[in-house]
Amino acid sequence: MTAGEGSLPSVIVVGDPRIHELLGRATAQWVLQPCQTNVDHMWESLSGGHIDTGSRVLVFTDAGSDGRPLQDSELHAVARAMSAMRTAGASVFLVRSSSATEQALAAHMAVLASQSDSDSSQNPLTLFPLGTSDDDILASIAEVVGAFVSIDDSLSDPSSETTAPAFPIPDIPVIRQVRDTASPGPAVAASPKIDISSHESKELLGRPRLPGQTTITVTSSKGGSGKSTASILLAASIASASRKAGKPLSVCLVDLDTRDGQVASMIGQFMPTALNIRVQPVWDEERIRRNLVRAEGLGIDTLLAPIRPRTAETVGPDFYRSIVRSLQRMYDVVVMDTSVQYLDPLIAEVALVEADEILFVTSLASTAVQGMARALREITAPIDESGLGIPREKLGIIVNQSVANVGMETDQVLAAGLGVPVVGVIPLATKDVLTATNLIQMHKLLEHAVLGVAYNELAIACMPTQELAPWEATADLHGQESRATSAEQAVSPDADVPTPKPETKKRGLLRR
Repeated sequence: MTAGEGSLPSVIVVGDPRIHELLGRATAQWVLQPCQTNVDHMWESLSGGHIDTGSRVLVFTDAGSDGRPLQDSELHAVARAMSAMRTAGASVFLVRSSSATEQALAAHMAVLASQSDSDSSQNPLTLFPLGTSDDDILASIAEVVGAFVSIDDSLSDPSSETTAPAFPIPDIPVIRQVRDTASPGPAVAASPKIDISSHESKELLGRPRLPGQTTITVTSSKGGSGKSTASILLAASIASASRKAGKPLSVCLVDLDTRDGQVASMIGQFMPTALNIRVQPVWDEERIRRNLVRAEGLGIDTLLAPIRPRTAETVGPDFYRSIVRSLQRMYDVVVMDTSVQYLDPLIAEVALVEADEILFVTSLASTAVQGMARALREITAPIDESGLGIPREKLGIIVNQSVANVGMETDQVLAAGLGVPVVGVIPLATKDVLTATNLIQMHKLLEHAVLGVAYNELAIACMPTQELAPWEATADLHGQESRATSAEQAVSPDADVPTPKPETKKRGLLRR
């Protein structure tokens, strides 16, 4: 590689000449290395200095260069290489070519993950499903590569390079650690301002909403309130309870926190994102669906926020308003998870305005309750009084991480809520939530004997005109009923914990 190329990240393609040719035709800010026929060839080339050992992006496939499905031993080598590269700081892509190899490859990766003490979670593994278009593959790789590219001269300064710890595999060259993506300067050339109306599908937006369609925004004024957890489990509870009632509802969760989205990490999938729709010439139903991520265990589809905070302006309010309105014509229920910046245009002009119901999440900490009071005043105050003018009838409060006897009385929460009803109380279960989040097993919380019940009741409160089944205990892997495992969940029935009062069912979110 020449000195001039050192300012751009290198990309290695293993086992897929077609993808190598595709990336070679693209006008992009990367240096494409010679195509590697298989994993062994890649290691030999790295060791011999024939390809760049500082490569930051690697693209693998589950088929051989001749298109045949890989054998089990070959899949193990691919899984091993992907694990090593991610641990060393590279971003890894896998282009699936055969459904027959998918489970075997996933099993190899799971075994390697359980045996490794290294953390690769900060470096994305992007899986392209069968049939992914060339445009989507290019857009996804370009987004990740863009995180490593700077238009200033600092990137080409050899003194600024850092190295990662050695691979957890003997005699394999070290790949440099990914640079801090928060360095100043745009990642790629700024996208021109576009006319949204030329991209959105007039046919899709011309349809009416689905009958009984409901759009719910989940927001908060304080980080750490459990807002994203609440968004995910509410969406999943609606899907699960409607399915068990024999009248399944289609549910889509939209991550509107474009600067610090958490949904991708919590479901364990990072691509595609909203940016993959944004770069398409037309935003019709086919393109939108193709760029949604299915969270199978939760039974919902998700629209993920872009990986890089720098793209927040690219996917701004006009774009998301168009997409949300399209999703309202595609899904029975749309749930929007927002940031805590409730005055941000993305929330103030899209999430709050487009929602039928707005759930404000708070904990019982005094700072959270006081912050909620300030936010609700701003949100509900008339526009001519410098407020957002959101009708109070749209709003409801979720008391999250609730526990008894912590110095916060029911009346204090209701007073801070300015008359907005408490529509859900979620008990504190720190250990169980952390475990499910870290192991990417959020779906197991739906079976939780305390949290599962609470979110089922919240789902029923939010969907009063739909038939949702009540929560029922299910058997776990050992044939035992699900049950609370944390002492934090033991809340006395007589404890002074804010709970929805019967009369609140006649107002607020439940009034249609």
